[in-house]
Amino acid sequence: MSLSYRHRRRWVGVMSLALLAPLARASEYTFTLVDAFATDYGLRECYIYDINDAGMACGTATIRIPWNGGWMTTYTGFVWTAVDGKTPAASSWPHGLNMNGVLAGVGALFDIHSGQATNMPLLPSTYQPLILHDVNDAGIAVGSVQICNCSNSQGLLQIPYVWDAAHGPRSLSVAGANGLWRITNSGLVIGWIGGNNASNGFLYDLETGQYTLLSSVFSGANIQTTAADVTEDGVVVGSRRESDGHTYGYTWSQAEGVTLLPLPPAGFQPYVRPTSLNSSGIVVGSIYDTLGSSRAFVYDAAHGIRDLHAVSDAPAEFTMMTATRVNEAGCIVGYGYGGGGMYKSFVLRPRTFGDMNCDGSVNGFDVDGFVLALSDPSGYASQYPNCNIANGDVNADGSVSGFDVDGFVVLLGG
Repeated sequence: MSLSYRHRRRWVGVMSLALLAPLARASEYTFTLVDAFATDYGLRECYIYDINDAGMACGTATIRIPWNGGWMTTYTGFVWTAVDGKTPAASSWPHGLNMNGVLAGVGALFDIHSGQATNMPLLPSTYQPLILHDVNDAGIAVGSVQICNCSNSQGLLQIPYVWDAAHGPRSLSVAGANGLWRITNSGLVIGWIGGNNASNGFLYDLETGQYTLLSSVFSGANIQTTAADVTEDGVVVGSRRESDGHTYGYTWSQAEGVTLLPLPPAGFQPYVRPTSLNSSGIVVGSIYDTLGSSRAFVYDAAHGIRDLHAVSDAPAEFTMMTATRVNEAGCIVGYGYGGGGMYKSFVLRPRTFGDMNCDGSVNGFDVDGFVLALSDPSGYASQYPNCNIANGDVNADGSVSGFDVDGFVVLLGG
């Protein structure tokens, strides 16, 4: 007995719903743990601070090295990719990484491709430590340098530091400024005033020399207004402490003004500490539960603030304390604890089922990527370094295999 056209269409619809049902239960982000180099060391540490738009991350981890006929545990900078994992890098506590593979660390830039370090010259009447926090694709590095040969325990005896090969070292004329966090390729810089307390943040344009104190874009007296990150089009993210005792996340731009982020959901304190945002409006950082424990969050306008544990497949024994950076592809990095050792890092990659070339849509252009993920997973990771191979796990069984083909065809509309 043959089915009528209407019944065939209904059958196809039922089968499509069955094939795609696992998608509704799957997490939005897939979790990758990044541990220290010596994983048997009980006090091991691993911190990822940045990830560029090619999916390469950087940070610092403990490592065991030969020493006087034995072994010594110390710290090393490293880079991480989905293909190669961690690779040690001769950079001290790198916090920034540009698209050319140049790391910004303590006292120097380090090129991971050439293996060459560029030591930063001191400004007149300044002293070590000179700390770089970021470097853009043009090689302009930003950070801070001390103005005394002292302990500087409150972080007040230091000034902003800028360097590039063409102009050498210089500082910025912002009264009371103590350092710089981030720089865009267009030369927008964010920094802080007020030492370790960071009572005020600012946005500075290297091209024009103009700057904006972020406290000035709010009404009322300033208790604390921080600036944590800035996008290429000048959107700043930070936090604002108000007289009600709450600390709000915010975004600000010259065009759009101030937008306050909502406070966290029930079970968390009224405190939001953003660390990074991308041009799609995704913000990440830390929130705190009622016991004061830090938890990593993600925010977007459609969903509000969400604990990253609720939207990822992170293991139950691991606590993501803070998210330190989000790149343009929506990949999130940070660090936390659990499962042995002291601190470990994580990489979260967004999952969009069927989008195998990560162009934001599912169509015929994804077929080649899907076939490559099936036949050569490492080749897929190499060709699509900023994509999540789990996008091809359409039946959500934990792997990309022939069992995903039917669901992938349904996603294509076939």
